[in-house]
Amino acid sequence: MDQPSAQVLFFQQIKALLPPQLSVVDEIARVLDISTDSAYRRIRGEKPISFEDTCKLCASYNISIENFLQIQNNNFVFTGNLGYSSPDFVEQYLTNMAQQFEFMRSFDHKHIYFLPNDIPPFAYFQLPELSAFTFFYYKKSLLHLNEMRDLKFSAGNLNETHVRLGKKVQESFNSIPSTEIWSIDTINSILRHISFYRDTLVFECKDDMHCIYSQLEELVGHIEKQAELGCKFSIGKAPDKNSGSYRMFHNDLITGDNCVLAEVGDNKITYINHNLINFMYTRNKNFNEHTFDTFQNAIHKSTQISETGEKARAKFFNRLKAKIKAHKDTNGL
Repeated sequence: MDQPSAQVLFFQQIKALLPPQLSVVDEIARVLDISTDSAYRRIRGEKPISFEDTCKLCASYNISIENFLQIQNNNFVFTGNLGYSSPDFVEQYLTNMAQQFEFMRSFDHKHIYFLPNDIPPFAYFQLPELSAFTFFYYKKSLLHLNEMRDLKFSAGNLNETHVRLGKKVQESFNSIPSTEIWSIDTINSILRHISFYRDTLVFECKDDMHCIYSQLEELVGHIEKQAELGCKFSIGKAPDKNSGSYRMFHNDLITGDNCVLAEVGDNKITYINHNLINFMYTRNKNFNEHTFDTFQNAIHKSTQISETGEKARAKFFNRLKAKIKAHKDTNGL
């Protein structure tokens, strides 16, 4: 059987990028400003597509043409942001994250694999004060924004827009089936942040630090409940028909790097953390298949603690809780 031409494969890739409810024919016709009949002929390979039109489509859908030129090399094209242009970067950050999750949700088959180096940020979003602390850290210690220089953290200083957007992101994430591989060190990052801000007198008062510890304990307890039931749901609510399945594994030998692999329909996307808080992603098939194999290998060498493995699950979460308690005791709480 003859292999599809590079042009046909090119349009197949564009189709894979679109949410299922959108017509690839209508999209091509819109971007190239041609009739749907002309779009059909190009999609089927009956009419050659010009270089100028190819460039338009590549720009519109953030894809690389080299994937369709049968070039075999070690170059992989990634898409992402180097920074945030909005005066309120948090709103832009949350909006971008919501768009990614909503795109995944539009497919019948979707699944997220995550190897976290620290607690996934979207897990924080259901706890407003913990979420506010995370964004305070981003702006003050990572982005070094001038307006944050002399500010102290107060748990009562909440931005309602951020709270609303954060919960929307978290609820969207909860509806997508996922697999996560944790270690006992996964909570180390936020514990270091708390200690640093205590030592540098960034907390407005001791109660603010106590609030963050309390919400962290609440979150860990909730994640344990999700692992027990094997599904994701919001704190204070019960699982429902929209709850995505939740598989959780424990592995203290593998160091997480916050790599995310998403399966959407018949395709995969790899998201890689860079510049501390940014993510870039690729749809390169070879890269994604290698990432998928890496995840599967890590899973096979890990202990499942969701649904099954009650004893192992209890032991793991007791270790997390003990680490938080020891940290609190060290800080005099």
